[in-house]
Amino acid sequence: MPGLVPFVAPPRPAGAPFVWQHERRLFLLDRAARGWVAAELRFDADDCRYVEVRRATYRWPREAAGALTARAVALGDAVLARLAHDLAAWVSGTSTE
Repeated sequence: MPGLVPFVAPPRPAGAPFVWQHERRLFLLDRAARGWVAAELRFDADDCRYVEVRRATYRWPREAAGALTARAVALGDAVLARLAHDLAAWVSGTSTE
């Protein structure tokens, strides 16, 4: 529409974790004191909170990112492609908004 300015998300703060949501699942990737943490949470609508499904710590960021993307394989090719795109943008420090 003419006259509308598109929303552009500000760049993420340095050190901000990767957080990605698909339906009721929330995927997290963050640097911790002992390595890189990849976690998956599920939203519990009855209790209105997220429940941790799995969490693992990896020595290298590529291992943690691989574990995170492996979890998305079962969600289908389109979801996996979007996660990979957003994860690549996070690594490069750009926004996907």
